[in-house]
Amino acid sequence: MAENYKEMYLKLFNAVSDAIETLKEAQNQAEEMYINAEDDEN
Repeated sequence: MAENYKEMYLKLFNAVSDAIETLKEAQNQAEEMYINAEDDEN
C-alpha cells in the first residue's frame, strides 16, 4: 500500500482542488445573485 502513496496523494490533491474550485464558483454565483437582488430593490 505504501508504494501507491504518490497515486493516493495525487488523487486526493486533485479531488480537494476540484472541491475548492466548485466552492469558489458557488461563492461567486451567490455574490452575483446578492448584487443583482440589491439592484432590483433600488
